[in-house]
Amino acid sequence: MRHRVRRNPHLVMRFIESSVSPVARPGPLTLLWRWRYETALIAGGPAVVVLSVRTVDPAFTVTTGAVVCVIVIVWPQARREVESRLWCVVTPHRVRKACAEAMIVTRRGKLPVILRTRPEPFGERLWIWCRAGISPRDLEQAHDVIAAACWLAREVRVTRHPHRASLVVLNVIRRPEGPVLEEEPPPCETWQRSLPRFPRH
Repeated sequence: MRHRVRRNPHLVMRFIESSVSPVARPGPLTLLWRWRYETALIAGGPAVVVLSVRTVDPAFTVTTGAVVCVIVIVWPQARREVESRLWCVVTPHRVRKACAEAMIVTRRGKLPVILRTRPEPFGERLWIWCRAGISPRDLEQAHDVIAAACWLAREVRVTRHPHRASLVVLNVIRRPEGPVLEEEPPPCETWQRSLPRFPRH
């Protein structure tokens, strides 16, 4: 006796959407921007070591590196700082992956732009710019998908920016301690507010 196969309508819609508007491949400059920290570490780390060995002393270089590693391992504050910085590098990649899987893209397949990532006591805070064709509501509806994609995250909170319709503040909650404060405007917003305003005629 043959059993009827139950089709998941959500998966069917995702298959149709991915066929109609697939995620566009990023260009070289976009790839370089997304992987700027990894590129700087891979290219700059060996360069610093070689420069230190040639200009100072190999023993001094090895000793300094060992001391720094021991401080990071033993000192809790330094360990938490390094961990938070690593999450700020990993989390944007996971958010972009979640947006691609949830089909939060424009008709040309462009993903939202992550402008900035900052460590917070609760986890990470990201400022995301929605391109034309993407709304903050798309990210709000996919918050469960984004939370599942962000490794070891408890939840994700999506907040619309109070002054910019295309800007979204995404809070990735990893630790229960530390209150989630109201989002601060990004540096460009603070700079614009500091400018004098002239009366309109």
